[in-house]
Amino acid sequence: MKLLRKKLSSIAYDHLWLKYVLDYGLSLLATLASAAIFVFGMVVFLEPGLVGASTPDLPAPALVSGGSSGAAQVIKLIINIFAKLDEKNERLLLSGLYIAINIPLLVLAFKGVGKRFAIFTLINVASVALFTNIFKGEFFTNVALFVNKNGNMLTRALFAGMCTGLSSAIAYKIDTSAGGFDIVSFYISAKKGQLAGKYGMFINGTVVVSFAIVTSISSKDFASAVGGMLFSFIYLLTVMLVIDAINVRNKKAQIQITTSNKDLAKLLIANIPHGATVVDAKGGFTENERIMIYMVVSTSEIKRSVQIIRELDPNSFVIVQTLHGVYGRFHMRPIK
Repeated sequence: MKLLRKKLSSIAYDHLWLKYVLDYGLSLLATLASAAIFVFGMVVFLEPGLVGASTPDLPAPALVSGGSSGAAQVIKLIINIFAKLDEKNERLLLSGLYIAINIPLLVLAFKGVGKRFAIFTLINVASVALFTNIFKGEFFTNVALFVNKNGNMLTRALFAGMCTGLSSAIAYKIDTSAGGFDIVSFYISAKKGQLAGKYGMFINGTVVVSFAIVTSISSKDFASAVGGMLFSFIYLLTVMLVIDAINVRNKKAQIQITTSNKDLAKLLIANIPHGATVVDAKGGFTENERIMIYMVVSTSEIKRSVQIIRELDPNSFVIVQTLHGVYGRFHMRPIK
């Protein structure tokens, strides 16, 4: 497998068109997988299409998802308090608000992040709409019934959070997003060089609290609104943890190398787009002259960095330490 990867890399290097075909082809597959996982979590755990039925075996009411759809629901509820709308007008209003909220977000994706990012984000959003109409039927109903019968709202919140978090993390992994407020989280995360999950948690948490307040006012059922809000926060916390566990773009680590190869630092800098600090040292046992190289890299670059080090100096001693924060100039690969 290792030799196959090297051969494919060599072929792609010699044939630039093949590199782009592989890149965009794999990105498209990842985008479709991201959309499918999100929709599965939504229709089975988050907003099962069984709400309102009379049988006691059916799932409990839907959790609040947050995001642009949640923001549209909040605005719709506020409007509905002052102007009672029928079901048809409510659907039209909700669709219009969802589009209105997403337009500036997509503009931000094009201008603030990159064209490739924005295009694949659009494909993700369109795929969600497609899969929402496909993922219907007895299979999804039976899964929802089984989870509700053998679990509870907490189980639904955890599974829904895992699906949504995995969906967003897959999109982030290929430098795109799942749309909505994920665009804002990715943009802020890329600018600040920090993890995206906590920004999504803050934005979506604001939407959930707003939804609970407006719901309690409109329905005059404060207890149910607070209960739904608490389970929704469990869902959002799970989303954040899954995203930050998988999305390693903004995680950083320090590599400390002890070596006798005085050219190793220059060779590393030529292959890894980061600077390095070199310190003269002496072996405590052998008393031979050594150098120590300190380099900070992204977590996703650790494997390649260590591979280069071991190939250039098999006798080197390498330590890798995870960092909680890096301040100063640190090169991040630009997003297209």
